[in-house]
Amino acid sequence: MRITASVMVLLAGCATLGADLKEIGDSWLGAQYDEVVSRWGTPARSTMLADGRQAYTWVSEGTVSRGTWYPSIGVFGGSGGVGVGTSVMVGPGVSETARCDRTLFFKGGRVVDQTWQGSAEYCSTFRRN
Repeated sequence: MRITASVMVLLAGCATLGADLKEIGDSWLGAQYDEVVSRWGTPARSTMLADGRQAYTWVSEGTVSRGTWYPSIGVFGGSGGVGVGTSVMVGPGVSETARCDRTLFFKGGRVVDQTWQGSAEYCSTFRRN
């Protein structure tokens, strides 16, 4: 029973390591257009919306590295009794291509809303500090 609980805690911890896209995007609320361009370069496309907001989209591709996890459970015994142990080993990483599309909506030269699509791990590299 303890092993199952330990494995579940470990897996839950791994699932919460990355931030979600909304949290990443919200870091840019209120930023000025010039600040965004200085960090990300010229947008790939832009448009003026009917409500007066300007929408600018940036598209980026890169790679993210993922380690390979090997969980193991062992049973051992000796003159004192029987025991059970667990461990997690990390193997060599694998690189994957990732994409992050960011559309920021500006009103009065400041970000008022945004939409983000792509890998949260890769998109987190575009977070505003």
